[in-house]
Amino acid sequence: MARALGTLLKVKKDEQPSRYSYYVSLPDLLMDIVERDPAAPQSERFAELAHSFAHDVLKLAVLASRLLWYEALTPDMNRSPDLVAVSTDAESYFLFLKAACDVLAEIAVELAVDAGRRGQVPQGSFHDLARWVRENPSRIDRKFHFLAEESQWFDELHGIRTNLAHRGYDTLIYTNRVYFSFGTAPFGRAEARVLRETRGQPADSRRVALSPLLPFAKRLTQSMLRVSDQLAVAAVGHLSLGPPSKTHALCGVCVPALRGLDSYEPPVGSPRLRIIVDCLDQCEDYVTAAKLGFPDGYWWQFLIGLSEHFASCPAYIGSFNEGPPDVLVDWKIIFAAGGEKLGIVGRDMIVTDKMWLQGAQANLEKFIAEKQLEEAVLVTRVAHSASGALGTPGFLLVVSDQPQIAARTAFELLTTK
Repeated sequence: MARALGTLLKVKKDEQPSRYSYYVSLPDLLMDIVERDPAAPQSERFAELAHSFAHDVLKLAVLASRLLWYEALTPDMNRSPDLVAVSTDAESYFLFLKAACDVLAEIAVELAVDAGRRGQVPQGSFHDLARWVRENPSRIDRKFHFLAEESQWFDELHGIRTNLAHRGYDTLIYTNRVYFSFGTAPFGRAEARVLRETRGQPADSRRVALSPLLPFAKRLTQSMLRVSDQLAVAAVGHLSLGPPSKTHALCGVCVPALRGLDSYEPPVGSPRLRIIVDCLDQCEDYVTAAKLGFPDGYWWQFLIGLSEHFASCPAYIGSFNEGPPDVLVDWKIIFAAGGEKLGIVGRDMIVTDKMWLQGAQANLEKFIAEKQLEEAVLVTRVAHSASGALGTPGFLLVVSDQPQIAARTAFELLTTK
């Protein structure tokens, strides 16, 4: 479960990471330096930069969660007004991504340049620092020369941010009801050109070039995080530090979106996409859907796979009850098929001891009676014995760590008379 709405937290070195935590080595390294000697002259500055960078990355997580959510819902024609929000979120994403890059520039100067020479080096601008490193390679440790090579992806981002923030550009979002594309243009000027055309006056009409939105955001975000990791490695070598302790992590309810964006692949139009929309509508928001594992976690894949077998999403999706650390202990869903109601109870783990199985059977029978189900099945990823006193399940049971296999088997057990 989430430990914070969104912040950089201290964690135990051997603590099992949850889906709500995300490790980035650079802020971890900076906070290690601070904790080693909090009274040192640079300690407050390093802590400030660590949290500033974490702040920007966590804001990217929030915006990524919204973009992933909106795109997944676009097959629903009634969601067309979302495009206005998507445009705003996309522009915000580019601005926060550029801000994160500029914090990286500040961190690089603090780590790589002696205090007496920092005034000679551009600070607060990744664009200016990269150019300075290219022009002055002998004035900075070669471990940081990689900054001069980060031009192609950053130039794309820098150009978009400059156009949006300083040149009157806006973002156009287009959807083909499968995925988003975007383009930027000075639409005020475009309107003037249209007016010229309608009056028979010369006009330079240009079409807005569109690119898939989320693959673009994914590529630039991966590049930014790669640079942050390289910066941590360079700092360890330059300052003769030990490796990062891995005791500081970004934590928050929208953090799963960073992994969702990292694993993102453009969707393909299919009946499955319609089922995903219907299931997301029942979840109502990204945080609830992410708790179920959206977009590619085990239980989300199980839910969508089972819905495909039933050719519809569930009539009821219950709350996703977890025990620490992020272990599902109870999740109930109900499908309506052929005039019958069929139930599924999900758990990450069960015990195959006789007494435990008897208790599980009683709970399953109670679920069937309360919801007036025709049948119900217990689905789990792992089964093990605690005492060796093995029992035989007196109920329908599926054990599989493969969500599609679990979905197919559960469907067959429930629908085979």
